[in-house]
Amino acid sequence: MRSASPPRAGSATGGKHMIYAARSVTGKRANNEDSFFVPKGGEISLAIVADGMGGHSAGNIASAIAVEAVASELKKGGPGGPAALVMNAVNHANTAVFEYASAHPECKGMGTTLVMALLFKTRFVAANVGDSRLYHYHAGKLRQVTVDHSYVAELVASGYITREEAARHPRRNLITRAIGTRACERVDIFECDWEENDALLLCSDGLYSELEDEDLVRVLKESETLDAACASLVELALASGSRDNVSVVLVENGEVR
Repeated sequence: MRSASPPRAGSATGGKHMIYAARSVTGKRANNEDSFFVPKGGEISLAIVADGMGGHSAGNIASAIAVEAVASELKKGGPGGPAALVMNAVNHANTAVFEYASAHPECKGMGTTLVMALLFKTRFVAANVGDSRLYHYHAGKLRQVTVDHSYVAELVASGYITREEAARHPRRNLITRAIGTRACERVDIFECDWEENDALLLCSDGLYSELEDEDLVRVLKESETLDAACASLVELALASGSRDNVSVVLVENGEVR
């Protein structure tokens, strides 16, 4: 997969280039409450997807604030290793959304999921809050890196229901963690290795809720470019019945050619 006209961005350590593609559509919803980030020019190598929630456009505001807060904090850098920087950035996003909601009564209760990856030549640091996901595509196989913070995910982990039952559960959209709904929130951090030509897929639940992992793998294998893969994934989710906003970011670990 190659992007036809990819944004260029040095890695977080200033070396290897990454290839990015992204797409976000409103779908059958009245508004698009998702936000995403991919770098432009020589910015830090970073990918983010956030899925907002809250009435009166508050979800859109929450996701936009969270994405901007994470990106701006990581661009500043600071002491500590990558995992500490990522944790600090996500905590900063939580504070930013929570304080905005506290200052604007019409936005009370707003929040957002967040999934992100800070990228290096041979590894990446991922974080998530909520049920937006990050997948690692390596050697033709797809692995979900993040763990959903949702009611049904907890039921599956406890053995009460199967993954198939979770997909049809009436409370499948209930998340147990979110950015900005309280002053402090738990954040999951993942430090993973990856190789040249590997890819990461970050997405909101509007994408994966209607698709099986096999569908995602097939699109990634058959698409000639990242841009084409993004378009195909979104189109497939909508055609399969997704009633939510659909957002996807793809990143390939490889030199821009």
